[in-house]
This record gives sequence, C-alpha cells and structure tokens, in this order.
Amino acid sequence: MKIKPKAIQKAIRLLLPAALCVLSVFVCLFLYHSDNKYSSPGPQPMNGVLMMDESDLAEYPVVYLVNGWEFYHGRLLAPSDFEINPPLPDETIFIGQYGGFEYEGSALPHGSASYRLNILLQDKPRSYMLAMPEVYSAYRLYINGEEKLVMGEPEPSAYRSQTGNQAVTFDAAGRVDILLAVSDFSHVYSGMVYPPAFGLPGVVLKAQNSRLVFWSVLCAAALSVGMLALLIGIAGKKSVSALLYGLCCLFFVGYAGHPVTAAFGLTGEVLYAAEGFFYCAMLTVVMLLQKRISGLNRRWSMPFLLFGALACLCSLILPFVVKNESLPLMVGYSYLLDAYKWVAAVYLTTAAVWALFKNRVDSIPLLCGVLIFDVSLVMDRLLPMYEPIVTGWFPELAGFTLILCIGAAVGRDVAGQLIANVVLTRRAVEAERLMDVQRTYYPLLQEKIAEANTAKHDLRHHLLAISGYAESGDLDKLRSYLSRYGSTVPDSEPLLYSDNEVANLMAFYYKQLARKHQIHMYLDLDIPEEINISSSDLCVILSNLLENAVDACLRTDGERSVRLCATSMESALFIEMENTCVAVRDDAVGFLSSKSEGRKGYGLDSVRSVARQYGGDARFKYDADKRVFFSSIVIGLEGDKS
Repeated sequence: MKIKPKAIQKAIRLLLPAALCVLSVFVCLFLYHSDNKYSSPGPQPMNGVLMMDESDLAEYPVVYLVNGWEFYHGRLLAPSDFEINPPLPDETIFIGQYGGFEYEGSALPHGSASYRLNILLQDKPRSYMLAMPEVYSAYRLYINGEEKLVMGEPEPSAYRSQTGNQAVTFDAAGRVDILLAVSDFSHVYSGMVYPPAFGLPGVVLKAQNSRLVFWSVLCAAALSVGMLALLIGIAGKKSVSALLYGLCCLFFVGYAGHPVTAAFGLTGEVLYAAEGFFYCAMLTVVMLLQKRISGLNRRWSMPFLLFGALACLCSLILPFVVKNESLPLMVGYSYLLDAYKWVAAVYLTTAAVWALFKNRVDSIPLLCGVLIFDVSLVMDRLLPMYEPIVTGWFPELAGFTLILCIGAAVGRDVAGQLIANVVLTRRAVEAERLMDVQRTYYPLLQEKIAEANTAKHDLRHHLLAISGYAESGDLDKLRSYLSRYGSTVPDSEPLLYSDNEVANLMAFYYKQLARKHQIHMYLDLDIPEEINISSSDLCVILSNLLENAVDACLRTDGERSVRLCATSMESALFIEMENTCVAVRDDAVGFLSSKSEGRKGYGLDSVRSVARQYGGDARFKYDADKRVFFSSIVIGLEGDKS
C-alpha cells in the first residue's frame, strides 16, 4: 500500500509538536538533575552545621550551601555578638525559601537580617574559597570572626546598596564560622536568595568561569547575529523583518547577559529594571515577527501587541515605584510580568499552530521555537528549586532557542526579499540594455529604409540607361555602366537575424559592435517569434553570452571570432556558442570576472540561473590549446511562460 505524501505531511504535523515537547521536557529534567545547585551532589548543612572530612572534600571539591542556614530576622549581627550569650536564630532556612525579609508576614520585604553557618573541616590548614552570588543589597561577610568582604553599607542609618558576584579565598582548619549581616531598602529582592559555593579555589573558579564562558558565547553569538540583521535591515531599507529580528537579538542579550555584565561589576537597580524591560521587549518583538511571517490578521493580533507595549512600559517604570511600597504592590508587579509571559506564550502558540495548518511558509521553525518556549515556562513552574550552575534558567535557554528558530524564518524571508531585489535589478538592467539596443537599431532601420527608397527612386533611371545601351547594342558601354553602378551599391548588413524580436535586437546590436572592432561574428538563430520563455530572460542569456564573447575577443590578439547558434525544438531551446579567448581565470566556485581583478563573474551565473529556472542547465568550458571558450545552454520550453 502506497502512503500518500499528504498523509505523511499530516502525520509530521501531528507528531512533530508532541515529539518536540517530550524532548524539551527531557532536556529540562536533565538540566535539573545535572546542572542545579539545589540537586548538586555532596553533603549539606543541617541545623547550621556542615560536616566535611577529607574524603568528602576529595569527592566533592565544591559544595553549594543551600540548606541549614541560621536566620536572624531584623538583626545585623557581628562576631562579637556570639562571644557571650549568643543569640538564638529565629529559624533554620534554605536559601531561596524567601524572596526577601518577609518573615512572619511583615508588610515589607525590606529591612535587615543575618545568616550564619558553621563548617567542620579537617584539622590540617588548607586554602578554601567562598563564592558569593549577588546578595541584596548591602552586606558584611565575616569568616572566623574576621571581616572578609563589605558590599555597600548595611547600617540602616547610612544605607548604601551595592551588588555583584564576589569570591573570597581564606585559609582555615577545623572550623569555619560564616556570618553574613545584610540590609536591603531598595530592591525587589532582599537578602541572600542564591546559594553560595564553598570548596577548593581552583574548582570553584572553574565553575564560575564555565558559566561566564557559556553565556559569553551565547550573548556574543546573539549580538553578532543581531548587528548583522540590523545592518541588512538598514542596507535593505525596506527589510523590516531584519530590523525587528536584530532588535530581538539585542533585547535577548540585554535580558540574558546578566552573568557577563555582573562579571565586570556592572550591576545595580537600573540594570535590574532594564532586564525586565528587555525581556518584555523581546517577547513583544517576537510577536511582531510572528505576525509578519505568518500573515496573521491585524485585528486578532493587535490586543496582544498592545498588552506587550503596556508590559514594556510598566517594566520600565514600576521597579522604581514599588521598591519602597507595600509587599502586595511588589508581588503585583511580579504577577504582571508572569502574566505577560503566559499571554505571549498563548498568542505565539495559537499563531504558530494556525500558520502550520494554513501551510504558511516557515511555520515549522516558528512552531518549534514556540513549543520549546512553552515547555520552559511549564517546567519552570513544576521545578521551582532550580538554580543553574553553568547554563541558565529554562526560559533563558528557551529564549535563545526561540530567537534561533525565528532567525531561520526571518533569514528565509530576508533572503527571499534580497533575491527578489536582485532579480528586479537584473531585469531592470536587461530592460535598459534592450532599450539601448532598440535606440541603436531603429535609427539604422530608418536609415536603411531611406536608402531603399532612394535606390527605388534611382532604379527607374538606371533601368532606362541600361535599356538604351542594350537597344543600341553597345555592349562595352553597357558593361562599363553596370560596373560603375555595382560599385555604388553599398554592402548592407542584414536587419533580420531571427524571427524573435529580442533575439534579433541582441544579434543586430552585438553584430554592429563586433563589426566596429573587426571581430568576425557568425549568427544562426533559429528562434521562433512566439517561444515559451520571457523576453527578459532571453535577453539575459543572449546579452550575457554575446557581451562576454565580445569582451574576450577584445582582449585577444590575432584572429577574433564569435559563433552563436540557436535551435528551437518542441521541448527545448539549444544554444551553443564558441569564441576566441586568450585566457580564462577560474577558481573553486567558477570563472572570475575579466573586468575586475579577483572578483567572481556573475554574467555566466545569471545565464545558468535562468536556464535552471526553465528546467534546463548551462555548461561552460575553456580549451587552452585552441584558445576557445565554449558555452552550451539548454532551456526547457514545456512549462508556463514566466
């Protein structure tokens, strides 16, 4: 039983989304178990104490301190506070349990707090490293009673925020007491929300550098592609899709490039607000691109685009408005951003599915990118305890995949526009050339007509004279007269080389050019008046062949000749040409131009392109021994006329 192609296409449309969703889920699960600080193997603190012996350190040279932190709400503690009558912690927490200092439902997630953890190690002194992620928004770090790091000013009376990734190297043996005194009065997050890393310095630095390299490569790739798309869009003038895609890539870099900017110390409230804006802007531009590529109805897509513009505006303003307001307002801002992500996902998914079943061009890459983005949002909800070590959060990675898929569709669209522009430019050049030929041809035609009328007028007188000599029987005078008359008749080039108007014009023009430069040109063009090839395409073939041939002859010393034959049959047009040629430069991709040093020639490529457009082909060969260049073109004539 033979399976119909339409059945195969329908099966692909049904199976591809399901297979892609399953694959995306497996990728998320793989990252969750292999690149997650919360699931990273190794010992974890319990009740404020982490115990690590020599074997633990050898097996787990880096440990992410997630659990067992003593939490002191509302208190900025120092090591001296634990010397006599040490305070009791309010509770033991894991990092990420709270997004701020909203302990026991306080009205604001702002204020002060302290975190404390003890690590019991081997008695032998050794160097260790504690890598601190961004802590919001000012803190003092004490290790074994010694102040090792100060970021900003945590004292409420002189509060000054400062955030950034930091690493502290220290020597210790036996016991390590880590105390962190934190204050925040300016950020949407407060305190320590990301787990720090502890271990051997080389291994900890390797993990940090791996993440930096990963995101540097992704951002550099997105930035390069984005700048290229912007240049193409600007150069193309009307290439709106390229401009939008370039902005999309730049917005992605602004949103996901935080690990790179943080490595250079570029942090702060303005950058955090900018990240939210870039994310909303990226999704809005993706929706715009989806609309353009898929051809969606404006009435249906406009509400979603307006909501996207509103989300972008809010992401710029609200972070500076809500940071000192009540907790419900800050939570509401967070809900707004989450709601926009899901609204964008619904729009993109619906549009991609609609485009697929409408057989829109590039619907497959659009659907692939959108489904990966959808799965990332779902998995981000199902697996909230995920903090990447090297890669990124699911929506970040899916965002990069989404712009790649959108890029594939935009690239095809832009390439189509560029090809169309090239074709239009080529047709305009050939039309101008045809007009030049006509401007040359018709004055000569008028001149030949005038000569014919003059000859017709004079012929009666010549006939009378000839008749008189013949009647008188004076053969010598008759012969002399005929000789003088024959010498006055000019040699005349034929005006008709082919029944086809375009072929005749091209032949006449280049025949005159060849005659001017003493090039012998033989033409045999059996091309009918009506032929199943457009005039512009026939002009491209004949003009490029003859122009190249004449140009090659002009660079040849000695005998110079061009021979062009065309034969039209029922199913194809066969064109063969040979011309003298002193030398031909070629490389791996084709013949080089004889007009510009080192530049690839495009005339023969145009001939081959037109021939293949009609189901034919073109072949070119140079015989160095004979110093002759051969061209052979076959053009199919059974399709519809272009």
